[in-house]
Amino acid sequence: MTRTIDRFIKIFPWYSGFTGDLLFYIAIDTLFLTLVKSFSPAQIVSIVSISKLVCIALQFPILFVIKKIGNTASLRAGALFLLLSALFITFGKSYYLVLFGNVLHDVAGIFKSASVVALENNLEKIDRRTDFVPVRTAANTVYSVITMLISFVASYMFNLNHYLPMYGCITTCAIGFLLAMLMKDCTSYNKIPKRDKSKTRVKVNYSRLVLSVIVLYALFYTVVASGQSEGKLFIQQHLLLDFDVEQTALIIGAIVCVSRIVRVASNIAFARLYGKYQAKMGVALTVMLGFSMACLLFGSMIPTVIAKIAVMGVGYTVILFVRDPFKLYAQDIVLDNTPKEQHQTLLTVLEFGVKIATAGMGLGFAAILVGYPMVVVIAILFAMSIVEVLIGSFVYREVLIGKRQSEGAVAEEQ
Repeated sequence: MTRTIDRFIKIFPWYSGFTGDLLFYIAIDTLFLTLVKSFSPAQIVSIVSISKLVCIALQFPILFVIKKIGNTASLRAGALFLLLSALFITFGKSYYLVLFGNVLHDVAGIFKSASVVALENNLEKIDRRTDFVPVRTAANTVYSVITMLISFVASYMFNLNHYLPMYGCITTCAIGFLLAMLMKDCTSYNKIPKRDKSKTRVKVNYSRLVLSVIVLYALFYTVVASGQSEGKLFIQQHLLLDFDVEQTALIIGAIVCVSRIVRVASNIAFARLYGKYQAKMGVALTVMLGFSMACLLFGSMIPTVIAKIAVMGVGYTVILFVRDPFKLYAQDIVLDNTPKEQHQTLLTVLEFGVKIATAGMGLGFAAILVGYPMVVVIAILFAMSIVEVLIGSFVYREVLIGKRQSEGAVAEEQ
């Protein structure tokens, strides 16, 4: 068993890296959907929002399935759905087939969340729970390095053949699926046997801290996801005013490349800073998110083309800088302040909140884009990022209160 768990821990960063998203595709997604599939900005935004709505309806039924089939089968199913998603998006001839591919992508994310629970279970089985953050950070680093390397070549591949990056996407998804077949949750928490359900069922206690983190997480990733997709589309629109398609692809590729390098740096820095500044990370990351939205919004108003693209590029880069650290920050707070039996449900609730917020805002953005320019969407995201700073400050206060109460309880016992 120890050998199987050690193999899981070694494979997990690579599994997480290759299944973190649709690799290659995320570097050229707006270009691919615009130039190859001939979708409008409203259609592109609606694909994301509609798929989120579908997954909202499926979220808890899928959670029920995860509990039935266990973490091991679920993380493998997640990798399989991601591979199918790449195939449908690549070869789908209609809007609805591409939409179905995007739904599979979001469904895969729900199933893959079981891998995080499996990681924590396996680490606790061999008394290495303190390695949870380092292993998750290693996984984020692997993903960010892979996407950084892809960003070096994705634009050139797209210009050579518009489908070439998608073939790379299918290949990386297939690798992720093969790695998943080598992973296993070796604990009794992998799947609850029928005879033990009545004994192990625990009502989830949503404390003020947990609820505030759920809200913070949902809004944060709504701004991040929308800022990353709509932000890149926003930059692309401005570039096409002054450059041709090939030049635009290369400049977008350069911006994505720099953002990926910064993403690697953010994971390395986070691993070193988290232990020292854990409670303050929520505030710092939300402030940086607000700065990124400000750069996108106000940078678009700069008359000089080079300065405009540089400032907007900085805004897009900062979005990638805060994405991975915040996810690990939020998950660690929730897992560290709740019983183990609640972890799978709470991780699902975290993602459920993101999907509700993303779907609602996505549908709103799609409606706005029918009659208004993209700058209105970016302005709304900037306003949301300011609200995030306020919620992040509240979470910081709740974490400090919790620590003081815990320290006080320990002192009384002594």
